[in-house]
Amino acid sequence: MLGGSPDADVLVVGGGPAGISAARAAARAGLKVVLADERPALGGQIYKQPGPGFTVTDAAAMDRQFRYGRTLIDSLDGTGVDVRLRTGVVAVEGSRAVLVTEGEPAVTIQAPRMILAPGAHDRPVAFPGWTLPGVITAGGLQTLAKTQRVLPGRRILFAGAGPVALAFPAQLAHYGANIVLALEAGPAPKAADILNLARAAPGNTGLLRDAVRYRTGLLRHRIPLRYGRIVVRAEGDGKVERVVHAAVGPDWRVRPGTEQTVDVDVLCVGYGFVPSLELMRLTGCEFDYEEDLGGHVVRRDEWQRTTVEGVYAAGDGAGVEGSFVAVDEGTIAGLAAAADAGVLAADTAATMAAPARRRLVRRRALSAATTRMYRVGPGVFELSTEDTVICRCEVVRRRDLAEAIESTEDINVIKAYTRAGMGLCQGKNCQRQIAALIASRHGRAVSAIAPATPRMPVRPVPISALADHDIVGPGLFVPADTISVETPLVEEKESAP
Repeated sequence: MLGGSPDADVLVVGGGPAGISAARAAARAGLKVVLADERPALGGQIYKQPGPGFTVTDAAAMDRQFRYGRTLIDSLDGTGVDVRLRTGVVAVEGSRAVLVTEGEPAVTIQAPRMILAPGAHDRPVAFPGWTLPGVITAGGLQTLAKTQRVLPGRRILFAGAGPVALAFPAQLAHYGANIVLALEAGPAPKAADILNLARAAPGNTGLLRDAVRYRTGLLRHRIPLRYGRIVVRAEGDGKVERVVHAAVGPDWRVRPGTEQTVDVDVLCVGYGFVPSLELMRLTGCEFDYEEDLGGHVVRRDEWQRTTVEGVYAAGDGAGVEGSFVAVDEGTIAGLAAAADAGVLAADTAATMAAPARRRLVRRRALSAATTRMYRVGPGVFELSTEDTVICRCEVVRRRDLAEAIESTEDINVIKAYTRAGMGLCQGKNCQRQIAALIASRHGRAVSAIAPATPRMPVRPVPISALADHDIVGPGLFVPADTISVETPLVEEKESAP
């Protein structure tokens, strides 16, 4: 619908904890809400549900994340939210958004307010061998394990940083995975860190209990956890057979002479996450930079409003802080949209948002207590060699980028010259690495290197989804099964008299 009344009062993009919470809050306040998510089920990355064809007969046998996620999803029941699964938002212009549902033509809906909660994706780290079969991100392996109940190998090494380096190996072991080693790039906790965590405990005891439970799980499954070590390369003949790791300093730079080798058939990497910014950049939002929150993060006020009127941002897509922060940010964004729409009084919205704000203060106090251990080091972007593939989609190696990087600091120019970033992922896997290479060559901070110009569609979509199906005729795109051998593909012009 392009004119008249809007199709929705608010469009929520993303069906993870932030998106669900935002949609729920806005709908309960009286707004007409459309929630779009690309996945076949709600829950997002963290609360992934089993895929179509799977039925959970005993929820108690599932992990706590599944059960909490199920409760969150069920909280939408009765709210009237129009949930559209397998649906990507591929373009936004003003109050209009283009939605593509799998197998269907694109539709344009109008919504005066949009809450963007697109989540985050694994921080890409390029090192020799990272493109070998058997190297998989934490998000990818989580998808296999949670939605398909599949483990990809018999000897798995996990390498990462932050809370995921403790939690994910323990979760995989719960699913029956044989984790032979877990590596944490950050330093081991010291007495001062434990004291800081104790001070931040009020309101966070559940999270701290989880951390203890994960550490106990590693001990119970006899999974060695080694701090201050990072993967420097993966080796093998056509697949991963060995992983070489080394000690690093506080900056995550490799210490020469500390390399060790482990025989494995799967390497799972989880060096944190990066916000999915495509739609926010397309709408013209302004950004700040904080590597520990994922790099470029959208600028917001205390109500999750961005610098673009009518656009709100919540959850890991606005800065990676975890699922509990995402829930509270989503709630605040939904209440803000309702207040700005005039269906909720400002003082009422403030009262309703107060509990979420108090929880956010406590959550962020806990994050601050872990800063020394979980800070991302610049060495994570310095592991590639001249022969390392940087852009996986277009198979562009670091040496192929050198001449272009020598001549410019503009990622767009490098993209045009080398095709790096033009592939299926549209730069998700390579853009940060290229920015780091530019920064290193030109003596700039990574934060000073602007991302590539956003383009629509922000997600790969079939041409058939965007094509105008009202236009038919020989020589144009038509379904293959409608073409007759007697029908010419090009119309013959009438002969001149």
